[in-house]
Amino acid sequence: MTQKFNNFYVKVVEKDEHKKSKEYKKLSPKMKNAVDEIFTKMDSKPSDFLNTFEKSIKDVSKKFKVSEKELMGYFEKEMLSI
Repeated sequence: MTQKFNNFYVKVVEKDEHKKSKEYKKLSPKMKNAVDEIFTKMDSKPSDFLNTFEKSIKDVSKKFKVSEKELMGYFEKEMLSI
């Protein structure tokens, strides 16, 4: 099973793109782990992600012991900075 270089390159570049933002760099290590988990879930099921976004936020906030409000705040800030 071979892949074209262009397909492989796009996946690698996009995968950790969120880690380059100013907002991400301001986060605590716990919050960074929570945000990474959200992006991992988004990458695994991109078509279903929007339907389950709030549930994912709730689950990840419990798992990493961060507040849902703070996690949602991060995503709101990221959307406003685009």
